[in-house]
Amino acid sequence: MLNRIREIIFNKYVWLLFFPLLGAWLLLTLRLETRTNFATYRQMQSVKRIWGGNLEQPMPSVRYKGFGSDVSALSEGKIHASDISVKLEVDYRKKGLVYYTGYNADFAGKYSVLNPKSEKIYLSFIFPYPVKQGEGMLRDVKLLVNDKEDAENTEYQQNLILWTGLLEPAGTLEMSVQYAGRGLNHFIYGFRPGRQINRFRMEIAVIGAANVDYPVSTMTPTETKYMNKGKTLIWELDSVLTQLNIGVALPDRINIAKQISVMARRAPVFFLMFLVSLLAVFSMSGYPPNFIRIAIISIAYFLFYPLFAYLSVYMNVVISFIISFGVMGFLIFNYTRITYSFKNAAAIFTAYAFYLGITSVAALLPAYTGLILVIEGVVLLAVVMQVLSQHRDIKISELFRGTDTGKAKSDE
Repeated sequence: MLNRIREIIFNKYVWLLFFPLLGAWLLLTLRLETRTNFATYRQMQSVKRIWGGNLEQPMPSVRYKGFGSDVSALSEGKIHASDISVKLEVDYRKKGLVYYTGYNADFAGKYSVLNPKSEKIYLSFIFPYPVKQGEGMLRDVKLLVNDKEDAENTEYQQNLILWTGLLEPAGTLEMSVQYAGRGLNHFIYGFRPGRQINRFRMEIAVIGAANVDYPVSTMTPTETKYMNKGKTLIWELDSVLTQLNIGVALPDRINIAKQISVMARRAPVFFLMFLVSLLAVFSMSGYPPNFIRIAIISIAYFLFYPLFAYLSVYMNVVISFIISFGVMGFLIFNYTRITYSFKNAAAIFTAYAFYLGITSVAALLPAYTGLILVIEGVVLLAVVMQVLSQHRDIKISELFRGTDTGKAKSDE
């Protein structure tokens, strides 16, 4: 038993095959990560110009001065109450291998503005747009004043809506803003730092995703309601001073390019374990290791990764994985069945499925990667313990002694 373990660990075939394939894996990983970084970051700018960028809606502002006043500067007014409703419908966009978290947004905000003076005032209501220049567009933009359009006093400028008009003493204006647009990743409604928020209510309905998150420097909702295919988030604030904003970050879809890079980065470790298992199968079956045969099996194992990486560009990831895993697994099984035996072929295919198949699935399911790998480690430990339990007198010091001079030479 000790001789077999020594033969496997110190077998020159292990290292003659491992290091060249390690170099090939490093080159493949570099290529995949370069492609992934291009798709994730550089391509993002192209997606923003086509689909639209992040929608980050600043709160509107109010400016006023006394009617007939010759003062050029306007005083800052307050918004007495706000009632805002936003609907975000998730719409993942694919470009190459990467899915981008897109959404369609419908915004409707109602703002109450009171005259703070006992005289008639000249008032401006300013509503900034949530999009950056060159990133997407808004449609169906509309401002209503007391439920009516006021085209004469409303200006739809490049970056904002501006309404200017007169407000009678103790008068109230109900300003309603509506628009539809498209965005990426998150939606944020931003408050002005140091401003008191009064009678504020905001409702964001997310359709198509339930596991939402909250961007940095945003507050969590005061109430959450679950609905079919999504949830509704509600914020109700009154007399609040805050440095935080309101927002929601939509969940990313698994980006296959990134997960394949992770898979290729981990592959050499599991390949080394596969190679050791391969030699163990041959040793226990009485077959001397043959370099050419082991090299052919190892190359077939390696070729799964580039085959899967490039097939996934042209077809569904599940189908490309099944094809890649099935084709390379069949080649390994059929080759070992012909050159050795059906029993050995089954054992080697089992090792192939264990070290390549399960670990690849773990990489494609990042939420369950840790659990899958831990379970796989427990199974592997159980197998090792079962083997070692049949050889209770093994000492680790004997493992590193020189191999017996009389052992049979390998068939090269």
